Amino acid sequence: MLIKLLNILIPVGMILHMAACAVPQRIPSAEVKSGDAGGYYYYTESRLMRRRGKLDRALELLKKAAAKDKDSILLKNELVQLYLQQGDYKAALTIVQDSIQEHPEYVPSLVVLGSIYAAIDQHAEAIEAYEKALVLDSKSENIHFLLGSEYVKIKQFDKAIRLYQDLIRINPESFNGHFCLGSIYASLKNYDKAEVALLKAIELKPRYERPFFELISVYEAIGKHKKVIQTYDKILAVNPDNLRATVGLGRFYLKTGQSKEAETIFEELKLRSKSDPRVIKQIALIYLDEKKYKEASHTLQLLLKHDPDNAEINYFLGMAFEGLEETDKAIASYERVNKTSSYHRSAVVHLGFLYNEAGDAEKAIQVMKEAVEQDPEQPELYLFLGALYEEMESYGKAIIALKNGLKIQPDNVKLHFRLGVVYDKANDKKSSIKEMKAVINIDQAHAEALNYLGYTYAELGTNLDEAESLIKKAMKYKPNDGYIVDSLGWVYYKKGSYKKAVKLLEEAAKLAPDDATILEHLGDAYIKIDNPKKGLEYYKKALEKKGDDTKALEEKIQHVEKQPG
Repeated sequence: MLIKLLNILIPVGMILHMAACAVPQRIPSAEVKSGDAGGYYYYTESRLMRRRGKLDRALELLKKAAAKDKDSILLKNELVQLYLQQGDYKAALTIVQDSIQEHPEYVPSLVVLGSIYAAIDQHAEAIEAYEKALVLDSKSENIHFLLGSEYVKIKQFDKAIRLYQDLIRINPESFNGHFCLGSIYASLKNYDKAEVALLKAIELKPRYERPFFELISVYEAIGKHKKVIQTYDKILAVNPDNLRATVGLGRFYLKTGQSKEAETIFEELKLRSKSDPRVIKQIALIYLDEKKYKEASHTLQLLLKHDPDNAEINYFLGMAFEGLEETDKAIASYERVNKTSSYHRSAVVHLGFLYNEAGDAEKAIQVMKEAVEQDPEQPELYLFLGALYEEMESYGKAIIALKNGLKIQPDNVKLHFRLGVVYDKANDKKSSIKEMKAVINIDQAHAEALNYLGYTYAELGTNLDEAESLIKKAMKYKPNDGYIVDSLGWVYYKKGSYKKAVKLLEEAAKLAPDDATILEHLGDAYIKIDNPKKGLEYYKKALEKKGDDTKALEEKIQHVEKQPG
């Protein structure tokens, strides 16, 4: 929930607004030399083209204006706005950086700089810009909010909490301060503090719905069912037609086994659906979310009677049939999602994996290849094609598919990570390490890549200090992940710190009790501290959980059993 609330790229419109006031303005020169148009002419023509939506021509004219009047701050800001409007963050960034060199302490420029970095996922640079801005304007609520959002994105929750607490000290009536603080506490499962902060936010803005819904999620998490219902009722008392609250209350009744109450709400909603077709779709989506696939399929099929070619409904019906394990019907529904629909790409992915699960790997690959041919600029399709090849153990083809995706989007973290995994499976450790480093270079808070690289070093018995550092960093982002805890324990094992290893591997085994590798690691560690009884116990547990390739583990068990005593 928190990421949905705070992990929002700064909208281009907001960046444009900030860019417009980034530095002191100066109107371009209106001078005309020997029949040659001056800066002001090009500037006004550019504004006209921009109003007409001809952005390329507007940019061309504005560049001419800037060339005529190189010192005009107004023209620089206009260029930033146009570049951002066209999605050219790199060009906009260059101009803003130049402006900051001229006016290093102008706060709006620093805010725009941070916002651009945030939009292109360069979170460390965004934070640096916002922190500089905050030093210069320590009371700005907007800068507190933007900086706090960046801390949340990289999971530095302690810093975000301190920041919002500072904002509340500056302004005790800050809605954003209380609301954001409540959201962070909720994500950290500190529900008492979350409740206090969110109630204060509601007190400050009683007609604003978002803190109500966040508070509902808190009450659901701690099982305060009456308060969930009371909070929904408060929303509906102000706005009886609030669809989200009505549907949410019905869903909550359904989830908690209060069927009669849920049915009452859903029947009322179905009546409302005659004038608002969104309603019945919402009911179907609730059924899907609650894994009530039979009810979802029935509701969606009712909708299809009136609109049989609706791509969205066919897509969700495919999901319902998939949940019912009615593969043929699911495939038929997904195939009815037309190519122009925004759901088509997801439908193709489902089709590919359904064919693969049905044992028709060739058909699965064919479907995904066709999707790539139809939409070759979508890196996600190469990711899924690579995943199918990976599952078939066709690692060479998987590598080609993933590399093709990276040609389109070189900084795609998912593609780099998957490619690193495939290289590992293909026993190319060097290339796997390179890809994991690429992931971390793009996203320093990528816990999975940090852990994967650290564990790889541990397995190779090399760079163990670096491995320890990487895995500890991963643990900051995912402290209760059994596999990451196991990795750190395995590093200590490789370092010869066997008692430390046992302690961590015991913890890992509690967090992931069904993982054979963790259990085997724990057995190895107990053997090293001269406790063969415990070692044998965990070896046997690992053997129970292990599927294939049990020979090495069986040999370990036989070796321990042969030992005297």
